[in-house]
Amino acid sequence: MMWLRDDTMIYFSLAICLILMIFLSFAIYGLWVNYIHDKMIRGFLFPGTMVHELSHAFVCLITGTTITELNLFTTDSAGIKYDKPKIPVLFDFAIAAAPLFGCAYVIFFTSKMLGNPIHLDDTFPKEIHFTLKGFFDLFQHLLDTVWSTFNSFKKQLHLKDVRHILFLVTLIIFAISIAPHKQDIKYLVLGFTIISLILFFLDKAGISLLKYGWWKHFIRELWLLATIIIAVLTTLLSVTLTIMGFIKAYRLTFGQKSARK
Repeated sequence: MMWLRDDTMIYFSLAICLILMIFLSFAIYGLWVNYIHDKMIRGFLFPGTMVHELSHAFVCLITGTTITELNLFTTDSAGIKYDKPKIPVLFDFAIAAAPLFGCAYVIFFTSKMLGNPIHLDDTFPKEIHFTLKGFFDLFQHLLDTVWSTFNSFKKQLHLKDVRHILFLVTLIIFAISIAPHKQDIKYLVLGFTIISLILFFLDKAGISLLKYGWWKHFIRELWLLATIIIAVLTTLLSVTLTIMGFIKAYRLTFGQKSARK
């Protein structure tokens, strides 16, 4: 895998991808719940909601954080409440980030169970310099990768194949279910930024985790998942906003005519 050679900038790439996933899923979930039938949307996303809340609960148990309320089986009030973590900020980030990795794992596991129905390119630039131009190159590569992922997904998707339908539905449900609670966003953005900086400077100091096979594999799979999730979320957000625009235009146009009559 040539894309991992001397590529400490991969950490910034992943941080940006994860933060994009957070904001995109948050935006789509908010639009769907507010502008489409609330119970219908919550029912459709129910499997993802369960994984989301159980992920929170799992990390609460690991960190010794007391869970005061856990509601999973009612679509209108599913959620978790917990006491202040023993180590503020750090454990707050871990608990807040848990659904992102929980939902991503379900997508990964489903893909493996279905025999990887969609095959994507996992290449990454051999070298991106830690300069202003390097960061612009990084954003350009991220955009190109997401667009390439979208095109690959579109070309390989066959709606007549049950495996592809199951994978697409799973992808949509669990990608949107990543959406964090509003109060968790600050911990997630700060946490992923700090982690990427720590890993970057460790690598520059000669302490590279990329030399370990398990870490390379983890980074590669996370990169693939992040790009496909962003491609799907971007598409869903674009379609949602387009439909909302047409509906509002229709109401403004024909609503005014009806009012004049």
